[in-house]
Amino acid sequence: MSQPAPAPVDPLLTSPVKTLLSGDVPEDLVFPYPAIPADEKETVSAFLGSFRDFAKDHVDPARFDREHGIDAKVVRGLADLGAFGMIIPEAYGGYGFSSSAYCRVTEEIGRTDASLGILIGGHQSIGLKGLILFGTEEQKKRWLPKLAAGEMIAAFALTEPEAGSDAASIRTTAEYDAATDTFVLNGSKHWISNGGFAEFFTVFAKDVKLDAKDEHRRITAFVVTKDLGGVEPGPEEKKLGLKGSSTVPLELKNVRVPGSHLLGERGQGFRIAVEILNTGRTSLGAGCVGGSKRMIELAARQATSRRQFQTRIADFEIIRAKFARMVVNTYALESMVYLTAGLVDRGLADYSVEGACCKIFGTESVWQTINDALQIAGGNGFMEEYPYERALRDSRINMIFEGTNEILRVLVALSGMKEIGEGLQEVGRALKAPLSSFGILSDYAVRRVLRTLPAGRISRVAPALAPEGEAVARYAMACGRAVETILRKYGKGVLTKEYHHERLANVGIDLYASVAVLSRATSSIEAKGEEKSAEEIRLARIFIRGARHRVVGQLKDIDRNLDPDVTAVSETAYGALGYAFPYWE
Repeated sequence: MSQPAPAPVDPLLTSPVKTLLSGDVPEDLVFPYPAIPADEKETVSAFLGSFRDFAKDHVDPARFDREHGIDAKVVRGLADLGAFGMIIPEAYGGYGFSSSAYCRVTEEIGRTDASLGILIGGHQSIGLKGLILFGTEEQKKRWLPKLAAGEMIAAFALTEPEAGSDAASIRTTAEYDAATDTFVLNGSKHWISNGGFAEFFTVFAKDVKLDAKDEHRRITAFVVTKDLGGVEPGPEEKKLGLKGSSTVPLELKNVRVPGSHLLGERGQGFRIAVEILNTGRTSLGAGCVGGSKRMIELAARQATSRRQFQTRIADFEIIRAKFARMVVNTYALESMVYLTAGLVDRGLADYSVEGACCKIFGTESVWQTINDALQIAGGNGFMEEYPYERALRDSRINMIFEGTNEILRVLVALSGMKEIGEGLQEVGRALKAPLSSFGILSDYAVRRVLRTLPAGRISRVAPALAPEGEAVARYAMACGRAVETILRKYGKGVLTKEYHHERLANVGIDLYASVAVLSRATSSIEAKGEEKSAEEIRLARIFIRGARHRVVGQLKDIDRNLDPDVTAVSETAYGALGYAFPYWE
């Protein structure tokens, strides 16, 4: 496969989630649904075939879990397949896969084994991604070929015992010696995936001699290789799940890092870390697609073969409801992931919010799907000899790492509010000089009037899904009004209103998933006709009906809620350090 040229940043491509939260449906962004080029599909299919053949003979998830590791022969075999170089450009020995192609392979790995996904994803999605995004040509030539070949495995070293989501609290220090052009690193990192055997680390440290008032602007990124000395992995962590993956603390003791290992510029480390994590979240959602599909397959075999009361359990409506939920949510997640990946391949510069939506929805959806599959399996689901309990353990971390879902919901909400907030500030300034700002005021007035008119249908949705399109457009407008109300009510104080952040984020995720589903189902109808697309039409209708009810509930709670009572209950628990209402002492 010839390496696709990097997608040029298209200034006309804007964040679809931000647009939805602002009250509009970005039809030109999301329609038509992304199509995979034939040559790329052929290449990826060949790669997937090779991977499946290898996995069938060499990948034993139960053994990885039992032995707490993936043996070196498997790692070497994956390297021979080129699995460690999928996103690395061909010029440096990799495949140069597009975002869509990489997500498709990540999906397959996700359905095969979660620990394998951490090995490969920790290496590419975050471990070496900073080198691709911010490395100099000299740095890329030096390390990327070895990373592509699997001769070096990469790890991402940001988290510390006192610095998780709050990266400004990093205590690892980097002291610059100008005489030797060397940084001396000291500190501790923990929960480092691939850390037990990685040779290449993207490390973030506080640049102590850098003059900056904002602590974020003192964080600097480095390439730290094991051969520099002083890089000491600790013992493997004892974890709930992902036991086959390596997770260790990392001690940095007087590690002398040459200035040539500086990644980006001094003080850019926080921005670099954020961008790396933003790019990895879409592929994490893709892994959840694969895990969900695997669970649906296992549950379907169980439900159609197991009988209770002389009836297949598959025929009980309460079991059918579980399958419908699993399939509908997986379809929505898959639609969202590949819409996002397609936008990235088209040149969308900032997809942090879309990636966060994929991560939040995907990790929570796969958890629910695994739980449903385990329930369908009954007692067998609780036993180690079946894959359900391991899948449940392995998936739980997904809602924590690469940004907790709570933090990401705040990101989604504040990013969406920022668009309207900036507009309101502009209007506020314009009102002080109305004659010179007539254009701004006119535009704002038009937007306000449009939001008070009955919502029309989304013009590019298939007629069969027109009612669903109308619902999405209507609730996007309602969301825009809600954001405006919140901003006017709280002003700068909105930064701490996390009850509302969660509501708006949930609305944004449901709206984005809805337009992804509508776009995908519409493309199917246009390609195959309504009759052959009947199943996808059904999935779209079910998902959007559920999303509509969730959105209505969230928006209503913005005006009428019990938030003060929720705060009071939490304060009672804090004061009692536990449950304060025992019935029987």
